[in-house]
Amino acid sequence: MMKMMGGGGGAAPAPPSANAALVLSLQKASRPWKSFDWATRSSQWGSVASENRESRESSQAARKQLAETTKSFKKAVKTVETSGKTLASGQGTEESLAAAAKAIEAVSKQARITVKSYQEEIDNLTRRSKGIESAFDKLTNALQDLQDPSGLLAAAMEQLNAQQQQVQRLTQKADEASTENASLDAKLQKAIEAERAARSSAAANSSSKEEKEEIIQLRREVAEYEVEFRSLKNQDITIRKLENRIEELQQGGEEEFRAKLEAAKQELEETEGRRTTEALEREAAMERKVETLQLQLKAEAAGRAATNKHMLEASEGLGEREAAWDAQRRILVDDAERVRVMLHEATRERDELRLKVAALDGAAPAAPPSGGIPMADLLNERKAYEAEVAELSHTVNALREEIGVKDHTILDGNRTLQSRIDVLEEENAALSSELEHTTEQLESAPSQSLVDSMKRELRILKRLEYNAEDPDMPESDPEIAGRNEDEGKDLESVLVAKLRRVEADLVKERNKNTDLQKAQEALNEEVKTLEQARVDAETVVATLEQDLDRAIKSSTATKAQGSDAETTTAAAMPMAPSDPSALQSVLDPNAPPPPPQPVPPTPTSAQEKASDDRSVANIIMSQRDRLRTRCDALEAERDSFKRELQIQVEASESLRSDNTKLFEKMRYLQSYNKSGGGRQGGSNAYARQNSRDLDLEALEQRYEASVDPFRQFGKSERQRKLQEMSPMERTVFVVAKTMLGTKEMRTFLFFYVSALHLLVFSTTMHWSHSDSGHDCLLLQEQHSHLPPLHDHSGETAGS
Repeated sequence: MMKMMGGGGGAAPAPPSANAALVLSLQKASRPWKSFDWATRSSQWGSVASENRESRESSQAARKQLAETTKSFKKAVKTVETSGKTLASGQGTEESLAAAAKAIEAVSKQARITVKSYQEEIDNLTRRSKGIESAFDKLTNALQDLQDPSGLLAAAMEQLNAQQQQVQRLTQKADEASTENASLDAKLQKAIEAERAARSSAAANSSSKEEKEEIIQLRREVAEYEVEFRSLKNQDITIRKLENRIEELQQGGEEEFRAKLEAAKQELEETEGRRTTEALEREAAMERKVETLQLQLKAEAAGRAATNKHMLEASEGLGEREAAWDAQRRILVDDAERVRVMLHEATRERDELRLKVAALDGAAPAAPPSGGIPMADLLNERKAYEAEVAELSHTVNALREEIGVKDHTILDGNRTLQSRIDVLEEENAALSSELEHTTEQLESAPSQSLVDSMKRELRILKRLEYNAEDPDMPESDPEIAGRNEDEGKDLESVLVAKLRRVEADLVKERNKNTDLQKAQEALNEEVKTLEQARVDAETVVATLEQDLDRAIKSSTATKAQGSDAETTTAAAMPMAPSDPSALQSVLDPNAPPPPPQPVPPTPTSAQEKASDDRSVANIIMSQRDRLRTRCDALEAERDSFKRELQIQVEASESLRSDNTKLFEKMRYLQSYNKSGGGRQGGSNAYARQNSRDLDLEALEQRYEASVDPFRQFGKSERQRKLQEMSPMERTVFVVAKTMLGTKEMRTFLFFYVSALHLLVFSTTMHWSHSDSGHDCLLLQEQHSHLPPLHDHSGETAGS
């Protein structure tokens, strides 16, 4: 029994190989985190965040300034529009022309200021975006080289749990050893007392040879008990020391592990938080898929390693347990065999004692005992042997029961471990199949370089997506074609070709616009010519009116003489002022007849007057017909010119919008080429060489004037302020906006408020007058039985 407990106590301490492996893995994992230099990184991120905050504040101030600049620019544009309308209405004077010129100069100056402000704001935003992107790239590159600490932390937690369980087992075994030591101490005391009694009996009587042998044997057993007791005490002391050492190591390991775990958790939370917030805006779908596959592969590998480790630990623990149980079983069997031998010897001695007692009982009572030992001592010794035999048999039965219980426990533990091993093997098979499937998916996935190139091309094509739908683009466009079609050309060459094509289109449109402007100038010259012809026609009409007036005023003569006098008068005499109502009176049949003109007295006859009237009427009718046809032709020509001018104006507006769009494309491509670096130097030089020949100032002004980034900002600000209002303020705002939004609602609100006030005032006046009259009648009725006041006062005065 003592040897059994000694063997069980010696098998308690566990080998430190698992702890050494865990510490080594933690040291390997902590090296890259130390080289990561968290303090320096955090200070850099703090400086980047402060710079970003400052740039955001300056951007907000610049946006306010841009809003004011845009408002002033809009005011200048409105001023130019009003001046243009005034000039178009034909009411232009020198002052209006000077004001229009000043307004145009102010608009051009304000446009340059606005374009410069917008360009500065765009440059600031671009620099801020590039700085943030560079900081994020540095962070992601630094984090990609670090190892995921979750697997190591889980392994450390499992190792600590295993150590705690081992400490609990050692504590339990120490408790069992202490109980066994107590029982052995009791047995040792009993043996010592038996030895002392034997010694006292031996000193009183002469011992026989057999009794001496028994005493020697008992002394040997007592010496063995003492040796075992000392070894047990030494083992108890060793167990206590090991327990103290284990507690110290456990406390130190737990504190260090907790500190490392907290630091790792904080670092992991911060890094993961920033990674998730920044990566969700930049990662593409293909990159997320590749990262997900990699993470799954790592998780499967870590799970497989943890499973293998669990299986190895379970198999090692099972072997150790089986060896311990076998050792304990052998010790128990040896103890049982020794107890059986002792029991056999005790039964033999009991039988011998019984024979001796029977012999003593059969002999004469006066005869002394053969050994010279008294009967009472023999009976006491017999009772002691019987008690010891009973105790030993009870101990043997208890040991057999304990062995049976331990056998059942071992079998149950074996079944549990076998079932667990089967489950772990199934999980390992499932994880292996899933790992193979994940590996196949990862192998079938595109490479990182291909993904990066696809991302880059997709980003540029997304920014230039309207160019992909260009109907004039050839089928073999290198920008639309894939990598397999044209692997020799990179994206920079494609963009250079695109820029050249856009510049060629811009030159074509500019030439076309120049041709249209020339055509418009020719049409303007033709319109001026037609205006001059119209002035000449009006002059001819005025001359004809004067001639007709002179014909009416001329004296009556013969037909030939009258005609000769008329021609000579028209040729020789100066042109007299014409009456403007003469032609109207002739053309309009409803007009009143012209007043008679004083004519010199000339002898005429009725026949000559009639012939003159007929000749004048024929001349006037033919002139009227010619004038009508000429007016109809001029009106038709004027309408055709108006239609053609409207068509040309619409074409000019469409060309202006097309030129603005082309300029926008060119500006974007130039900005991309400027940010591209050294490989796009040739394209930049080409663009600068061609831009020297292009007069793009007007296009730039129209493009910058068409960009209005504050309209959406104003809408969002109004919506935000409306959302910040309380429900009562929002209701008041909506009602006020509805009531004061239109002229009809304002008029209705005015009359409604006026009518409401009049109603309240009239009602108050009515009720106030009606109540006062009723109160007066009541007072008169109450004081009607009293004498009048003036009579009473008169009587008092008389007395």
